[in-house]
Amino acid sequence: MIQAESRTYVTTTTNRWAVAFFNDAATLGYDAKIDCLKLLLEQTPPSKSKLNTKLQQNHDINKRQANSIIAYVKGALMSAIECRSNHLEQLQGKLKHTTEVIENLEKKIKAHSYYLQAVEQVNRGEKKKVPKSLKPKYPDACPMQCAHHLTLYRQAQVKLHQKKRYAHKLRQKISNIKASPLHVNLGNKYTVEMIGSKDESYGNQICQLDLIGKELHIRVPYALEKRYGKYIQFPIRLPKHGTDNLATAWYNKQALTYRFIQKSLTEWEIHITFDVEPAPRITAPVSWGAIGVDLNPNCIGWAMTDKDGNLDGFGQFKVNIQSQPKGRTEAVLVDIVTQLTNLALEHKRPIVVEELDFSDKKKRLRELNARARRMLSNFAYSKFLQLLLARCFKLGIQVIEVNPAYSSWIGLIKFMSTYGMNSATAAAFVLARRCMFLSERLPARTAYQGTEPRKHVWSHWRSVAKLLKGSSRHSFYQPRLTVYSRLRSCADGESPDEPSSAVVNPFGELREVGENPTGSR
Repeated sequence: MIQAESRTYVTTTTNRWAVAFFNDAATLGYDAKIDCLKLLLEQTPPSKSKLNTKLQQNHDINKRQANSIIAYVKGALMSAIECRSNHLEQLQGKLKHTTEVIENLEKKIKAHSYYLQAVEQVNRGEKKKVPKSLKPKYPDACPMQCAHHLTLYRQAQVKLHQKKRYAHKLRQKISNIKASPLHVNLGNKYTVEMIGSKDESYGNQICQLDLIGKELHIRVPYALEKRYGKYIQFPIRLPKHGTDNLATAWYNKQALTYRFIQKSLTEWEIHITFDVEPAPRITAPVSWGAIGVDLNPNCIGWAMTDKDGNLDGFGQFKVNIQSQPKGRTEAVLVDIVTQLTNLALEHKRPIVVEELDFSDKKKRLRELNARARRMLSNFAYSKFLQLLLARCFKLGIQVIEVNPAYSSWIGLIKFMSTYGMNSATAAAFVLARRCMFLSERLPARTAYQGTEPRKHVWSHWRSVAKLLKGSSRHSFYQPRLTVYSRLRSCADGESPDEPSSAVVNPFGELREVGENPTGSR
């Protein structure tokens, strides 16, 4: 069951009385935040009740306002701790991959140095020949069109030196972060938070919205009562979007949290945050079909299945987000998400996406080539998934994430040439079938009998993927000879042993129909 999610809607106010109050309240609240943070960072921080009492006494505010400040500062503190932990994890991952590269380079350079020493001994007459166990690891020539004019062996030594320097830099950075005190960012100084609770009247005791009169009533802190009085009220414009959700939350007396942020000297933004219930689900169960979506750096493919798992339609969207501004990338993805959701609404079928995690790959981004680095940097998977989930939450469309293991290879071998699909749509078809709990076994032309038949079917796909690594995807479009076509060629007068009975298989070699592609028996 989909749970309620927090949503924030924004409006603005230019009321001069409200602007003056927020300027003074922000200054008072920022001093209270700093005081609260110092108390929380002590070795023995006080309890919440004692902390609340100290803030009331030191800054002349009431209990509800002190609770809002404590909740905000605790959130900033937890965010700083989590960000620091993630930063350390990233640096340690980079150090781990760099250390692996250094070890491999050292082994290779050491083996090549032994070979060079043996060659020198042969040249001096100390040995008759180079031992068979010693083989050259680097050619003597330098690469073509190089500006440094270094041999590959010398270039590897320079690379090893640079990697060691980078590893030393990472170790120093990790030790410095661990030794340094925790840095907590309290955000913009001109910000006022008023956190609500469902136990309070109309969701917030110190800031209440009059939805009918379109006014906001705020309890003034004790320190500012001489200037503004006990309460301050001013008219506001309701948000352009989400007015219905806001009215529902206000009527049900849900918790409403208000955050006021200075936009200019004469204008403040009002952020209203509350929980929104998901729209009623309108899509059918996944057993009646699904829409698989495969995201690639240059295109997004989709494929739809019926209740039996057969293909019911496919297509793709061209994506060009490489080196594009953030707004342009988001606009392109929003357009594609809109088309996908319209397709799901039309056919009443859930959307299936890949469950991807690029954190490990981005840790060794430095060790990849330029093309792979560019692809990972421009790959907006998290943004696409965020936009898709937000729109499906609003429309009542079910989104299912599945493991994408070997989906590309399965689509290439089984479905691409059969249905005339490209690799993206074929992989999307595999994802949709996988969500329906349909297993993808190896086709007869590529099947083989393994030594352990009780293994999972993905273990067989792993073996096939190793054989296909580096092969051209266009080769999977080549026609494959079937028994019917062989018999027809014999009926036309051709000999079964002629070259016409051969077929180009996905493994990139000529073989007879029925031949085992792996060579195993």
